[in-house]
Amino acid sequence: METAAEPFDRLIVVGEMRQALAGLMEIEGYTWNANGSLTLKGTLSGPAQNLYRTIRDRLEALGFTPFLRRRGDQDELVALPVVMARSPSRVVLPLVLFLLTVFSVLITGALYDYPNPITSDSQFLPVLWEIVSTPSLLILGVPFAATLLGILGTHEMGHYIVGRLRKAPVSLPYFIPLPPGIGIGTMGAVIVQREPMEDRRTILEVGIAGPLAGLVVAIPLLFYGLATSTVGSPPPGGYLQEGNSLIYLAAKWLVFGQILPSNGLDVQLNSIAWGAWIGLLVTMINLLPIGQLDGGHIAYALLGRRAEYLAYGMIGLCVVFGIAFQTFFWLIWAALSFFLIGPRHPAPLNDISQIGMAHKMLAVFGLIIFVLLLIPDPLRTVGV
Repeated sequence: METAAEPFDRLIVVGEMRQALAGLMEIEGYTWNANGSLTLKGTLSGPAQNLYRTIRDRLEALGFTPFLRRRGDQDELVALPVVMARSPSRVVLPLVLFLLTVFSVLITGALYDYPNPITSDSQFLPVLWEIVSTPSLLILGVPFAATLLGILGTHEMGHYIVGRLRKAPVSLPYFIPLPPGIGIGTMGAVIVQREPMEDRRTILEVGIAGPLAGLVVAIPLLFYGLATSTVGSPPPGGYLQEGNSLIYLAAKWLVFGQILPSNGLDVQLNSIAWGAWIGLLVTMINLLPIGQLDGGHIAYALLGRRAEYLAYGMIGLCVVFGIAFQTFFWLIWAALSFFLIGPRHPAPLNDISQIGMAHKMLAVFGLIIFVLLLIPDPLRTVGV
C-alpha cells in the first residue's frame, strides 16, 4: 500500500473531500478518527452501486480509499488514508506449487492402487521409493490425481475467472502440497485476496463460483467412479469407512439400487470414486458458513454482519459433531475456524448495496448445497 502524504491540514482535506464528492454525496458532518481516517456523514445522491467506483476514483486521487456503510438513516463514507497498490498476479510461485502438488497427489494415488498391501510402517519408504523410481507404478496414481486435482483445480479457477470478470482483487490459486503418504497429498488451494471485495454481490458471485464449478466436475466423476467400482463385503482387518452425505448416499442408491453400507455390504471405491468423494468432502469444508471460507462469503452476502452469528453456531455444531461421533476431524475444524479463520467476515468496500432477489436465491441455493454435502461422520477406522 502507498500511504497518503503526511501531515495533512485537516480543514484543507475536508474541503478537497467536499469538492471531490460534489454531486455524489451531500455531506452533513464529519469526524476525524484516531487512525487518521475521516468519516463523512450524509446522504448519497443515488444508489451506492452506481456511485462507488466514481467515488473511489476521485478519493484515490487525494490519497484515500473509501468504505461505504449505513448507520441508522445516514450514509457514512470512511476515507482511509491509503491507496491500495494494484500489482499483477504472481505466476511462477503458483505454478511451482501446482507442479509439486501434482507430483505429491500422483504418488498418493499410486499408493492407493499399489498392488501389494503395505502391512507395516517399515515397508512404507521402500514402497515409496519403488513407486517414485518405477514409471509403470507411478502411472497407477493418474486416475486419482486427475480426479482430485480436476475437481480442486476447476473449483479454484471458478473463483479466479469470476473474480477477474467482476474486477475483484484475486490472485491465481496457490496449491498447497503435502509430503506423499500424508493425507491426500495436498491441503487444497487458496486464492489470495489483495483488498476487500467491492460489494456483497461480488462477494457472493466469487464465493459461490468455486463450489459450483467444482461440483460440475465432481458429480459426473463420482457417478462414473461408483459405476466402475464393486459392491462386496469389507476387507478383513481394519479399513477406512467413508461417511455419507445426502448427495453421496443418493448417488450410491441410484447406481447400485440400495442404501450402502447395509447388510454387511458396501461399495469398494476405486481410485476415481475415492478422489471424487474427497472432492465432495473438500467442497463441503469450503462451504462451511464461517469467516472467509466460501460458505462464509455466501452467508455474508445474504445476512451481512449477522452472518457472524451463523458462524458461531456452525463452530458450535462442529464441536457437537466431534464429541457425538468421537472424531477429531470436526474438533480440529472448530479450532481452526475459531482461532485461525475467524468467524467474522470483513466488510466490503461498499457495504450499503444489498443483493437482489435473484442473488438471494443463489445464496440460499449455496447454503442448501452445503446441507446436501454435509458429512456428520466423515471418516473412521472400522474393524481395528
